[in-house]
Amino acid sequence: MKIPVVFADERRGLVKAEELQELIEQAAIVSFLRSDGECVQVGIDSVRGMGGRNYRGPERRGNVLFC
Repeated sequence: MKIPVVFADERRGLVKAEELQELIEQAAIVSFLRSDGECVQVGIDSVRGMGGRNYRGPERRGNVLFC
């Protein structure tokens, strides 16, 4: 699947989905279009995998208790 992006030099293009994360990390793109049609500005909007890396608390996922 190809994803529409805007590169840092303001060119527009299409990149493979598997290349997107690397381009984000290299600051090679400034925005891209999500599959739901939402435009994402890198460094401003939330991007999957960009948060939570420094969390050192207890694992809480999947530990939901119902009374």
